[in-house]
Amino acid sequence: MVEARICSALLFPLLLTAVLAFSNEEEQEPTADIEKFLRENKKVWVYHTTEPSKVTCRLDEYINVNISHARFSRYFVDNARKEEKNLIGKFLDWEGGVPPLQGKYDAMEINDIEKPMDYPLSYDVYEFQGKDGKCAVVAVIDNSAGTTETWLDLRVSDSVIEEGPAQDCKAQFERILRIYPERKRVSRKSYESQCKNWF
Repeated sequence: MVEARICSALLFPLLLTAVLAFSNEEEQEPTADIEKFLRENKKVWVYHTTEPSKVTCRLDEYINVNISHARFSRYFVDNARKEEKNLIGKFLDWEGGVPPLQGKYDAMEINDIEKPMDYPLSYDVYEFQGKDGKCAVVAVIDNSAGTTETWLDLRVSDSVIEEGPAQDCKAQFERILRIYPERKRVSRKSYESQCKNWF
């Protein structure tokens, strides 16, 4: 069971990478440096997502970021209830994807500090980071419900959330959606200005 879940989790970004590689568009240049992005953006919101649930107002607040991992709190609203998880993410270089900048990491294996499981809670794979350093396109592999779900997030720093993501991030998010393996998925807005009233 665990092996099947891990296999499924690893397959999603590989499929995404294969689709990106064989699309007719230009090959993507490396942009990922997850440690730098999280150090410079202590609060990061999910702005748009293809997540199948009705979760909104998802905010990651990074408490401690070093060269190998990040400790953070994840806040979100689910069915009008405020939720919080205390998480730790271990940085890694995601095999098979667009490589990160040399010597940097482009992914994070995430585990729940208070409720450890036999397998990772989720993975965040940074497909693209904006030139302004304030936004990112992230492939998510989530195991929290006992089955593996995959989706795509457009994430934005709290410092620019009201202006929204830069054009390069929006364009890359839309580009990946056009060639997304599961074409029935459509994006929805996760962030609204009232989200700040929750957290």
